[in-house]
Order: sequence, then structure tokens, then C-alpha cells
Amino acid sequence: MSDSPGDHPLRSSTAWYDSPRHYDMVYADYTAPETRFLEALLRRHGPPARGPRRILEPACGSGRLVASLARRGHRVWGFDLNPRQLAYAREKLRRRGLTARLWQDDLGSFRLPAGATGFDLAHCLVSTFKYLPDEAGAARHLRKIAAALRPGGLYALGLHLTDYASNPPDHERWEARRGRTHVVSDTWSAPADRRARTEAMRTRMRIREGGRRWVTETEWTFRTYGPGQIRSLLRKAPELELVACHDFNYRIGETRSLDLSSPDIVLVLRRRT
Repeated sequence: MSDSPGDHPLRSSTAWYDSPRHYDMVYADYTAPETRFLEALLRRHGPPARGPRRILEPACGSGRLVASLARRGHRVWGFDLNPRQLAYAREKLRRRGLTARLWQDDLGSFRLPAGATGFDLAHCLVSTFKYLPDEAGAARHLRKIAAALRPGGLYALGLHLTDYASNPPDHERWEARRGRTHVVSDTWSAPADRRARTEAMRTRMRIREGGRRWVTETEWTFRTYGPGQIRSLLRKAPELELVACHDFNYRIGETRSLDLSSPDIVLVLRRRT
């Protein structure tokens, strides 16, 4: 994961998340398909209900999906560890005349505010779950989510699987424009350390805004999961059953197996009744 020549990035462990407007731009194109997919999951696998659903988003970030689901009439709660992301999400809701309950909290040890229970759906997409550094924390998170769901409620959990037998470095790029702002975001992952079950990650954002140009860079470590490790983890949260798997195309009519046929997977977990 070498640097590009001539770039002098502003580095920190949270730089990617400390620029919530630019972070929001990078993922904006995913908002509509993710929203449709989550609603389709509820219709296909969720508990019966009329009217708006109660939805929880751990690690809600810039509030893309919080705002999108609130706009569609759902009652939405969300939490995130980064205060800048939360401030941006709250301002987005205010500008759009929408209401949701947001608070600062951690994936592994979150506490729900009064009244935040009996959810029809919780969702945590695009590998954020892999920030949980160990098995105990990951299992605790799943059990806490299960306790927050109503019987039959769903947890849509998206993450990138690791093929330890074929594990080259990887690179993904996103690009977004909004008015006079242009953002290019590159993310690199190093080969996984199978023994430690970790992979080193780096994201670089190149931002051009009017006459200004700057670069930020974030480095962090993800926990890795192969299909067998996912199955083992799910056995530690018996309150949840796996009812379907999808990929990051978010097409409700296309399911897949819990295997390495595609690296990106969305697990649809349902609280047992």
C-alpha cells in the first residue's frame, strides 16, 4: 500500500470520518438501492406490521440511510462513535424537516435510550461490523442487537469475507461530484494475517473544493471473517437465525450461499420467536 508520489496527506486515525460531507458524497449513490433493499427485506422476511417500521442503525455515520428511511415515514434511531458524523447527520435531518433519534455510542458496548426497543429492523452495512476487534465483542454486539429486536425482527449485516487461500492486496475507488466539490476516495487492504485475523486498511480522499485542494488519509485494522468463522460466530448468538444471504448489489430477488462465491455478503438475521 505505497503512497502516490507528490501527495502530502493529512493523516489521522479518523480523517475519513472527520470529513462527513465528503464521506457522505462518496456513498450517496448507494442510498436509494440500500433503502429499497431494506424495505424489501422487511416485506419478505420481517414481522407483520402496518404503517411505519421501527428501525435501528448502529454506526449510522453521516445519516444517509437515517434520513432516507425517515423520509419514507419510518421511525428511526441511530448511533455513531464520531461526533462530527453525528453533527452532520443531525443538520441534514433539520434541513429536510425530518425526525430521528441519534446519539453517540460504540458498536461493542452501546446502550439504547429509553423507548428504543422492539425494532422491526436493524442494519449495519459495508463492513463496519469488522471494526469490532475480537470474537467476544462481536458476539456481544449480536446479542445486544437481538435483544433490541422484536420477535421476528431482522438484522441486515453486510461485510467483506476473506479468502485466506487467495488473499492478494485489494483496491477500490469511488468518485463523486457535487457542485464545485470533487472527491476521489481510494481504499486499499493488505493481505490478511490469518493467525491474528486482521487486515490493514488505508483510505485516501482527494478533495477539490472551489480553488482548494487537499488530501486526507486514514489507517485502521479490520477483523477478518471467512464463511466458517461467520458460522462459528453466529452460534454464539443463538437468538438470531440466518434466513438469507445477499450481496452488495442489493437485489432482493437474488440470493447466494454463505461461501466465497463473492467477497461481499449481506447476512439477513432474524430474531427467533
